[in-house]
Amino acid sequence: MTARTTMTPKIAKTRGSALVSVILVLLVLTIVGVGIAYFTSMEDRLSGNTRIAKAAFYAADAGLRRAELALSDTAAIKSTCAPISLTQILSTGSTPTINVPGGGNVAIPLDLTTFTQLDSGGNPCVALTDQIKYLNIPVPVLAGTPVVDRATYSIYVRNNLDDATGTATSDTDSIINVVSVGTIQLVAGTSVTRILEEQILLSVGGSFGSSQKDLNAGGTGAAQQRAN
Repeated sequence: MTARTTMTPKIAKTRGSALVSVILVLLVLTIVGVGIAYFTSMEDRLSGNTRIAKAAFYAADAGLRRAELALSDTAAIKSTCAPISLTQILSTGSTPTINVPGGGNVAIPLDLTTFTQLDSGGNPCVALTDQIKYLNIPVPVLAGTPVVDRATYSIYVRNNLDDATGTATSDTDSIINVVSVGTIQLVAGTSVTRILEEQILLSVGGSFGSSQKDLNAGGTGAAQQRAN
């Protein structure tokens, strides 16, 4: 006769409950693990977006600083040269134009390629390094620095709306608005753009009209960010 072992209902119920408990614990741990992975990924993505936005801002700021240098050196840097007026700069007809967020006059690229006059000694009135059209200028990096995303800036100019007797292409108050568009071209093909604008007071001939201190309240203004 063969002995048979029979599991009592109480023992079977206990084992079944233990199995359900283990499954529930594993389910909870899985949910927690997925949640941690998701929030970690989101944090990395937000950190990356912040880094890219800052890079675009600094690219635009580099454009503003370059514009200040180009405009301050543009005219009357040689005493024997005829001054280059802001009206001449605004009337180059340079393209492509942009409509800056917030309204105002249409902005044109800062184009100094037409200002090639020489002084009596045969020296250029406008530095050769400034005789360019400021579109998609690469932001310089230190030699040996690995570059993943491409940073560029474009510089535009437009007359200020407060120039009551001036027009979009003629200046009468020696004040000009400089618009710098900083762009970060990502490896994935998308780009992030930052637009900065500041107002510069220039004296006759294009050189800075006294110190900019207390003249540009807030420094740069009308900052906008766009993702393309």
